[in-house]
Parts: sequence; C-alpha cells; structure tokens
Amino acid sequence: MGRNEVRRSQFRTYNWTKIYEAMRKPAFVFDGRNILDRKELQNIGFELKGIGKG
Repeated sequence: MGRNEVRRSQFRTYNWTKIYEAMRKPAFVFDGRNILDRKELQNIGFELKGIGKG
C-alpha cells in the first residue's frame, strides 16, 4: 500500500456513527479530497460537502 493510499484509508476507518452521535446537529463533514463514502455518511445522517467538486 502506497503512502497516499494509507492517508486515504485512515479516514475510512473512523467510527463515523460514534462521531455523528457526539456532534451537534446538523452534523457536517467537509471532504476536501473527495475520498469519503458519500452514501455511507449520508445514511448515518451527515450533511456531506465535497470541496472542489462542481
């Protein structure tokens, strides 16, 4: 696994449900690299904003 892949995978292994439960609502995630699983985070309840997407 390359260095960039390691960086990307570390964000995918977070316990997003636990993070969501601890946040004020609405809970926003700003994905500056557009590497997160949009459907998964939206299903949890996050408002996901991809930065740099048209």
